[in-house]
Amino acid sequence: MNQLIPLRERDAELERIWDEFANVPFDEDEDTRLVLSEPWLCFPTGTEREEIWQWFDARHSKGVYWLLYDYG
Repeated sequence: MNQLIPLRERDAELERIWDEFANVPFDEDEDTRLVLSEPWLCFPTGTEREEIWQWFDARHSKGVYWLLYDYG
């Protein structure tokens, strides 16, 4: 049986991962987009930063805007 994770706990875990994300290395690709320079979490090398932001936005109750500008 699947057990639901309380929203507060899920957000706390996503915030922990967000803090880790601050130290993840990125490179600029040929189109000047920022892409992962090495695999991180479930994302392969070359994943665009915006795609990772969308992943957080879809999972955190307050969204990526809150993580970027209001968190911490």
